[in-house]
Amino acid sequence: MAAIGLLLVLVGLTLLVIEAHVTAFGIFGAAGVVATAGGFGLIIDGAGASLGTSIAVAVALLLIGGVTLVVAARKVIAARRQEVQAGPEHLAGQCGLVRSWDGEEGQIYADGALWGARTSFGWEDPAPQPGEAVIVNQLDGLTVSVRRLHTWEMEPVWKPSELSL
Repeated sequence: MAAIGLLLVLVGLTLLVIEAHVTAFGIFGAAGVVATAGGFGLIIDGAGASLGTSIAVAVALLLIGGVTLVVAARKVIAARRQEVQAGPEHLAGQCGLVRSWDGEEGQIYADGALWGARTSFGWEDPAPQPGEAVIVNQLDGLTVSVRRLHTWEMEPVWKPSELSL
């Protein structure tokens, strides 16, 4: 019995490792917790303990492993729902400041760094001037595509005088 229990523990731990590396929505994790708890129950039973002790240990391990699996799964789901806070995906929609411009390309300061930039607005528009604010549309390599700020984006949403009674 102890050999089968040890084999079940190893299979259970392997399933838990697989769950950490594969998107299986908790199936491998649940099977791993059950196999590990059952394996430890068989090991304790094979060591000469009573059946009640073996079942109690297996149930306790099952509950602890199940709660741990649920808590970890909730944290993973919460992390996946969060908005991107760093990296190139975060740059789109950010406001940048034109540092220099020549023709269709220039350099802007956005998100704490200097970026090569090109226009994504029409050819008839004049080139942006240094100090002008622009919005980053997308990132292509190390070059950002920018557009002009619309007038409604420059105005505050509310004025303090509108809130007074």
